[in-house]
Amino acid sequence: GNSIGPDYFDPQILEQASGQPVTQLDLWMAGAEYCRHQFYLAAQQSDLILVEGAMGVFDGEPSSADLAATFNIPIALVIDVKGMAQTAAAVALGLASFRDDVEFCGLIANNCGTQRHAQLIDNALAGRMPLLANLARDPEVSLPERHLGLVQAHEVREELEHRFNLGKAWLGGQAICDLPKPVAFTSQDIAAPQKLLQGTTIGIARDAAFSFIYSANTRLLEAMGAKLSYFSPLNDQHLPDV
Repeated sequence: GNSIGPDYFDPQILEQASGQPVTQLDLWMAGAEYCRHQFYLAAQQSDLILVEGAMGVFDGEPSSADLAATFNIPIALVIDVKGMAQTAAAVALGLASFRDDVEFCGLIANNCGTQRHAQLIDNALAGRMPLLANLARDPEVSLPERHLGLVQAHEVREELEHRFNLGKAWLGGQAICDLPKPVAFTSQDIAAPQKLLQGTTIGIARDAAFSFIYSANTRLLEAMGAKLSYFSPLNDQHLPDV
């Protein structure tokens, strides 16, 4: 799994859903070489690589579409179709024709009330784009939220698992399971960083209250020679020797 941009909550949820580590990818923060390397590493381990986009598909510089275009990744649009039917097809087809350097493999209709609702959208698409799936308007499947965003996954692990299973049952054998054609990822040589932190021990707070840690940062510190020592401000009385 992969997530675009410096979001913290989503990767936790994606990790639980996929049972695999999730790497954040960002063409601006990390660069194309880093992203290419991460895709190549992931392809050694997994047959299916999913990337969750950020914001609208064309929003931001660089955007989710820019990442897709750079690595020839087909895009599945997710659109909240509540309150519209044929218009959802028009929006999807408009997005698909906006740029000619990205490929859209289909539409996922979120908040889709009924099979009749889904049929109206599919009819309006008229074979120009597949309706990959329709997800019910069902609070039982919605991910829990609060005022600062999504609830952290470790706080609601069992509840999330229940919702994942409900969603999986709802999707069943829908066309979302018909995967697009394979994408080839090429290797990227990235020079190892200088061991500027050799002999240094860095203390990192990590527990239920201190969990906003980006693995790319900790991996880099270790590659630079640092030893990482984790401690819990909630449970430990003393700092480690750092």
